[in-house]
Amino acid sequence: MKYIVRAVLIILFGIFLYWAYLPDYKRNPKEFWRTIIGMPIGMLLGGIGFRNLNEKIRKWAVVEKEQSKTKK
Repeated sequence: MKYIVRAVLIILFGIFLYWAYLPDYKRNPKEFWRTIIGMPIGMLLGGIGFRNLNEKIRKWAVVEKEQSKTKK
């Protein structure tokens, strides 16, 4: 029974990732990996009280987006 529950949760998580991150991947695949790595880690660190580290990770994840906006 627990294997069925785990399988369903994994499938739902996969569907969520596909639905949530596909538009971001289509926009810029290079930034996608920063987003997918930085967002959950930043949320976790912010939730446990490491706000400064969360801010540094957020800046790392969006640095190319900000630079590309200023170049246009």
